[in-house]
Amino acid sequence: MIKVALTPNVPQYWEMLYEEGRDVWDLGKATPALLDFFNHPSCPKSGEVFVPAAGKGWDADAWAKRGHDVVAVDFCSSAFDALEKLSGSNSKLTALNTDIFLMNTRNSKQFDIIYDYFAFNSVHPGRRDEYVEMWLRMLKDDGFLVGFFCPLVNEKYGEIPPYSISSKELEARFKGIFEIKERIVPKNSVKDRAGTDRTGREEIWLLRKIV
Repeated sequence: MIKVALTPNVPQYWEMLYEEGRDVWDLGKATPALLDFFNHPSCPKSGEVFVPAAGKGWDADAWAKRGHDVVAVDFCSSAFDALEKLSGSNSKLTALNTDIFLMNTRNSKQFDIIYDYFAFNSVHPGRRDEYVEMWLRMLKDDGFLVGFFCPLVNEKYGEIPPYSISSKELEARFKGIFEIKERIVPKNSVKDRAGTDRTGREEIWLLRKIV
């Protein structure tokens, strides 16, 4: 029997990581740096939020508890089951089990805010243009994208996600479609994600969609 290699493009890949206990991105709680960001003066105070590749939903739930109406998406069964359970106890959180690349047809809903927690870095590098196009479809004109990018380093891509990315690549991809309003180095990064300066491992980028 031929063993087929799985890729991040299919839910079975992520299911395998959950089953093998390799879901290192899952903290079992909201990301501390996000909770800090809620108190930052640049954090949007209102608006509907879309969370792609939401995992088990801890951060999506945190946005909802802050008072936002939130739609969170994941296509991996283990993640979605946990996400759906959270949504059952939070009326402001809606869970969807679907592929993020299939989101938004011609008449679909758009959002004021997209919150991206390393999802961009976890998408296969060959699909990054397609992923940014999804952002543009899902975001209202003048809407904001809050992106946690990690590892943000000038290195070659690793063989498994999260794939590294450089500031120069992000700036090139966003030119003409997103205005970079602010780059924030979190003071409360999780261990192994923190950096010491602008070349560090984790940054929050606040982007505004250019109409």
